[in-house]
Amino acid sequence: MEQINAKIDETIIAYLIFLIIGYHILLNSKKSVLRNRVLEYIGIVHLYLISYLITMFRVVFDNVNIIPVIYFTEILKFISVVGMSGFTFVVFQHLLRTRLFNTTVTEAIAMIPLCITILLYISTPITKLTFSVNPDKSIIPGPLYLFPYILSLIYNILCSVIIIKAIYKSYNPQERRFAANLSILIVTPLISRYVSTRFGVPIQEITLAITFLVFYLDFIKRDVSTDRLTGLNNRRFLIYEVNSLMKRIDRKKLVLLMIDANKFKSINDNYGHLEGDAALKRIGTAIEQCTYFLKHCTISRYGGDEFIICFLERQSKDGRLIALNIEKTLEKINKNDNAKSNVNVSIGIAKYDPSFTNAEDFIKAADDALYNVKKEKSLWNTLN
Repeated sequence: MEQINAKIDETIIAYLIFLIIGYHILLNSKKSVLRNRVLEYIGIVHLYLISYLITMFRVVFDNVNIIPVIYFTEILKFISVVGMSGFTFVVFQHLLRTRLFNTTVTEAIAMIPLCITILLYISTPITKLTFSVNPDKSIIPGPLYLFPYILSLIYNILCSVIIIKAIYKSYNPQERRFAANLSILIVTPLISRYVSTRFGVPIQEITLAITFLVFYLDFIKRDVSTDRLTGLNNRRFLIYEVNSLMKRIDRKKLVLLMIDANKFKSINDNYGHLEGDAALKRIGTAIEQCTYFLKHCTISRYGGDEFIICFLERQSKDGRLIALNIEKTLEKINKNDNAKSNVNVSIGIAKYDPSFTNAEDFIKAADDALYNVKKEKSLWNTLN
């Protein structure tokens, strides 16, 4: 009984660690495909830990150890095992940008087996393909009982291939070290599972949580995707994200906004570089406030006083509405902050075109639109 109580304590602590990490990501990370996938992974881990807790409570409280509850917890456990492995593969692919698979194929490799697993296990009480529960509450393995473990092994192999490719293909020593460190996320849980099973030491779940926490803290420290001044995604990360969005099936709905601060040089000249930095932060804040509700969206500081938003439109005029909202929101932020410089922006808008072969083509189209907007403003100011 002491060992079971220790297992319950371990699982609850692991659950709280993942809960805190997920909450921190929601508060501090910017919109991106990677952010969504990491949060989905954490959500799957929550399901796994919940299934484990219910299993432990079944042992402690025999009155809840009934056949429907047994089916529910086992189904939840096996689905989450496959989900965790699948989303680990997706996150690795996004983090290391190895292009081993394109985004569409990556998502398919993760989601299709997961959907098959869900259907397989939901139908288990009827088909008995994966397992069945005897009247005495014992579990009888079915012909496909090992399916989730085999699938998990395949995902681990794919993750290992991605890591090895990143180590050998990267020219940056820091990136190679980062890729090598990711292997810990695969190896450590496997070792802890063996130790926990072999010696009965309750360390499996807590080891997974601590390993992920260490990785997450290392990721934040390296600051591999964030612009340090504004807190938005950086240019390098943006290119990867836009390329990923351009490979979606519904990419025809994509719109890209190029945002540029008007007369930014004069702000630095008249008020100093500290005010210039503050102006850029205010633009970043306005962008965040106007895009927080968008799905499949990435926001970034492209460089200097230029920013980019790329997202899927639900309506054909969403791009223009976001642009107008950013201009109005920035005015309010300037006023509320009693800013020395009332920085304002010009925004160029480009819709996705099949002729775009990569993110650079898409960005150039928005940059051309921005040039035309600035030219029209300049002409208007001259006439007035």
